[in-house]
Amino acid sequence: MLGIGTGTAVAAPQTTLLQIPVVTGFQIAPGAVPGGLFQTIPMKATVGGEPGVARFSASTIAPFADQYPYRYLNLNWRNLATGATGAADLRHWQDDPTPSPSGPYGREDLPLEVVANTGPGPVVVTVTHTKDYSNGGQWGSPYLDTLIPGAGVVLVP
Repeated sequence: MLGIGTGTAVAAPQTTLLQIPVVTGFQIAPGAVPGGLFQTIPMKATVGGEPGVARFSASTIAPFADQYPYRYLNLNWRNLATGATGAADLRHWQDDPTPSPSGPYGREDLPLEVVANTGPGPVVVTVTHTKDYSNGGQWGSPYLDTLIPGAGVVLVP
């Protein structure tokens, strides 16, 4: 064929877990979520679907619990080859099966997955966990609730 009229081969998307999962701070009732005093949230990255793009999400999406809307993840990345950076918030829990007719509360508006235009190269990722009972600043400020940040390096084609 000599390469005439042939297209570029596209690799199948590959998914991998980040090397270090997020470990949240102390969870105690009444403001706790199911799963014990410390929550471990493994994160996954999918690359290869589009050149220079990585998709990030929790590896397992937790069932909805009434305290989850006050918790979310903060994802930050840096491409070591280009210096490009980015940040986004996402949630790690399912939609409320019985949403309030007055609309969402907390951070139910966040996506389950972040699509990051990182560019090709090695990308360092960090993920932290935030609690937000601020009600739009009315009751204070959101605060990091992370014992161990999630972290990893992903090679983006």
